[in-house]
Amino acid sequence: ASRGGEALPRPMGEAIRQAGDIIIAEVDNSFFYENRNEVEFAMTRRITTDHIQRFDKATAAILITGGMVLAAAMGWMSMLNAALLASGLMVLSGCLSLASAGRSIEFATLIVIACAIGLESAVTATGLSGVIAGGLGVIGGDNAMIALAAVFIGCIVMDTLITNVASAAFMYPIALVLAANLGVDFMPFAVTLMVGASCSFISPMGYQTNLMVYGPGRYTFIDYVRVGVPLTVLVGIITVFLTPVIFPF
Repeated sequence: ASRGGEALPRPMGEAIRQAGDIIIAEVDNSFFYENRNEVEFAMTRRITTDHIQRFDKATAAILITGGMVLAAAMGWMSMLNAALLASGLMVLSGCLSLASAGRSIEFATLIVIACAIGLESAVTATGLSGVIAGGLGVIGGDNAMIALAAVFIGCIVMDTLITNVASAAFMYPIALVLAANLGVDFMPFAVTLMVGASCSFISPMGYQTNLMVYGPGRYTFIDYVRVGVPLTVLVGIITVFLTPVIFPF
């Protein structure tokens, strides 16, 4: 703190502010919110990397979010309907503006998911899924464990190329054909399919949240590979060996 180019005569906490005093202070978001109508402070430079947090609507936001979770958990409505209802209440209560709601939509993510599902439909309609299943069946032979591993690896490959949603849709008919050709129960393949489609660790396109943090976190593709490959291998080994124990062929 300074006054007239010199240090204050006493500590800043004991000094009385006067016009022209210069104070450099490190504050948190609550300072800006609590002093948003203050006339003794002047913002000389707009802060573009931070936003003033609104605490007056925090209670309403917490209650709406809690109600959404409770409604979905108790089975009163589906998760989609609960989320839509909660979003509407957030806007109506003033917790969220329509402009902010519009800016929060990740259109790039929606486009990627839509294109991936379209790719899956094309692969299934053209019969390519049956050809792939036949190829995997040749690799696995009569060994159901190898076929199970092939389904998991297929899910991981598709997770990396497209998204987990399209991966599950793409691999489902393939896993169904494999189980039928081997004459075994489909349940182990279904569980492996679910786990494999959820292991979207290697690629930023593998899952919606991967894409959401990819840009803001300034990650690179190799960051996902470095962490995702060991984690995927570990999950794959556990899944392939443990699934038939819990869900026998």
